[in-house]
Amino acid sequence: MSGRQGIGQKKAASRHQSGSRSDAYHRALNECARVAQEEFGVSARALRDADEIGQKLRAAVAAVAQRTPTDGAAVEDARGRLRELEDKLEATLDGSLRTAQAALDAKQRVLGRFTVTLFGRTMAGKSTIREALTHGDGSTIGKGAQRTTRDVREYTWNSLRIIDTPGIGAYEGDEDRKQALSVIDETDVVLFLASSDGIQDESFKGMQELRQQNKPIFFVLNVKRDLEKPVHMRRFLKDPRSVFDENELRGHYDRIHKLAGDHLGIRDIRIIPIHAQAAYLSTRAEHAEHADLLDEYSRLGDLHDALQAEVSLRGTVRRIQTIVDGTQVSLLDFQEELAGQAKTVRRAARYLEEKFGELDIWLDGFIRATNGRAETEASQLVKPLRASVSAFVDENIEREDVGIRWNRKVKALDIEGWLKRQQTAILDELRARLVEFSREMSVESQLIGEFDAATPSQFDPWDVKRSLRWLSAAGGALAGVAAVAGYFGAANFWNPVGWVAGGVSVIALGLSWLFGDREQKLQRQKAKATSQIRESIDKLEREVTVGLKKWFYDSVTSRLVRAIRNDTKQLYTGMREVSRSLDGGACQLGMVVEALNRRLLVRTGMLVSAPVEEERIVCVVRDPGVRTKFIWSDGLENALFCKQVGAAIGEWVDGIPDGPVEQKVAASLRPAIVVPSSVYVSGQSALVRVPKKEAGRAIGRRGSNVSLASRLLGIRIKVIEMDRSHDR
Repeated sequence: MSGRQGIGQKKAASRHQSGSRSDAYHRALNECARVAQEEFGVSARALRDADEIGQKLRAAVAAVAQRTPTDGAAVEDARGRLRELEDKLEATLDGSLRTAQAALDAKQRVLGRFTVTLFGRTMAGKSTIREALTHGDGSTIGKGAQRTTRDVREYTWNSLRIIDTPGIGAYEGDEDRKQALSVIDETDVVLFLASSDGIQDESFKGMQELRQQNKPIFFVLNVKRDLEKPVHMRRFLKDPRSVFDENELRGHYDRIHKLAGDHLGIRDIRIIPIHAQAAYLSTRAEHAEHADLLDEYSRLGDLHDALQAEVSLRGTVRRIQTIVDGTQVSLLDFQEELAGQAKTVRRAARYLEEKFGELDIWLDGFIRATNGRAETEASQLVKPLRASVSAFVDENIEREDVGIRWNRKVKALDIEGWLKRQQTAILDELRARLVEFSREMSVESQLIGEFDAATPSQFDPWDVKRSLRWLSAAGGALAGVAAVAGYFGAANFWNPVGWVAGGVSVIALGLSWLFGDREQKLQRQKAKATSQIRESIDKLEREVTVGLKKWFYDSVTSRLVRAIRNDTKQLYTGMREVSRSLDGGACQLGMVVEALNRRLLVRTGMLVSAPVEEERIVCVVRDPGVRTKFIWSDGLENALFCKQVGAAIGEWVDGIPDGPVEQKVAASLRPAIVVPSSVYVSGQSALVRVPKKEAGRAIGRRGSNVSLASRLLGIRIKVIEMDRSHDR
């Protein structure tokens, strides 16, 4: 056989092999579409369940806000504050569920497509790759940052849906961020493009939040060498290894490995070097003579092969992750938001109850002191009258206008002004305490502000202005003569004991004293008049005291203080009920999330030839993209299932055998080596002593491992380093 014939046979064999791979690849794409359709139904049902939970939660919180106390007390202010919580919940439900549904709807429109998204910094070469794959005219190459989210572009390559995003640096503000997250949510595989002329920290930092959605990432290194220069083109065509020199690329590889580990938490990565410009130039007419070589030497075929292998080997798993895991992540965020709100409202309610308890004690003391004050001040009011009785009688007993003169002395007391001053002093004292109390509540306002971090809350359960308005109403309504008189009886306000009702006849002697023993009669009459006046002063003092107390009870104790007590009690008890409802909603959502996580594990196990019965897996908890823990209900571990499913979804998967709680706690802290004898359980808490070398692995990065273990078992686990004496 001649050499030429041998080459021809090799090319024919290569074409046959390529055709076989292509057939398998397209069958894999069809299977991906079928699986996506099934998982869409699962996710749609999960969202319907979540919506039903939301509807029940709305009804529960609305019932709390609208409830009328059995004593019929007016609690409109508390209702208003609780309705604000209801409104916030409505905004949370509407926003979270609408966002999740919109994301699933977007995926429904492309269920038959396998999606790859290209991310990278501006000028990394994304536009060049797009122009190469779409045989474009090169008009978008080198344009720099795409400034609007409208510039997200979509095209098809090798039956794949390719999404080309703006450079990471071009994402600015919430709208751009939402756009980036929505793009990633639809993505099955991410191509993260870096360029040899600058691998920047910022590019990897920009991917951190996107990485939390647990998408597989292929790292693509665009090796830049300007082939528009003839000398570079000749050298490249002669020896492409001059561009892809392993020694030169090693530094770039090392930096990508380091940044991926530091910022994305990925240690095992694959880097595919390409020359994007060579791929693009291979499509240009002026380089038709060397088109095949440029295409081959660009190594874009390596990326093509890697994606084709990904689709063929793990494409169905990727589609499950995109559909099911995407919905799970949305509902998990929703669940955590509800749980966080429940915690904040519960903490605020507890704080309010404590603070209002302090205020309530002060109010009791204030009421007692004010009633005592009414007696003291009334006594001081009539004290000048008491002191002047004898002199007044001596000077006026024989005058015809004695009653008028005494009435003038009573008027000189200015009872109206006195009442105003007493009211003002009482209300000022109460107002000052409420203002002070309002300042003390600043911490509570900060707590409530956390209820919606994106939009700081104006919710203030202690609105001092509201109480000051009540105070103004209480004072103003009683400040005028008519209003004050109304509490004593308008007809005899100036004579509250009625002792001048008969005019001077009560005291005046007329001319009868001229007859008989004048001096004796005069002294008897003086004594009688003095006694009558003093009795009248006593009665006046009592009536003024009773009147002031009645005003205080009717306007302050019964109206304002009772309103404060009923309003605040209704508020913090309502807030506790709201927090319980939020906790209940979060718990129910947790069950939906757990079902989706279980579905992900079981379906992935089937697809990677490691099937298990769904009933064997219970209590699934995940840190998406990092690790998954669950309990084997039958107590029998299946290491192969965990290994293969973990490799497929890109997480560390660990099944904990059911058994004694100490045993489960120890196993739940894997990969740390913990023995059950070092676990001390008390109620809903567990203390675990571990050797120093195991502490970091037991706790995990930022506490993620011990947090997952606590969630898995429903107990609070605390890990401490074992001291050396204990270790020995």
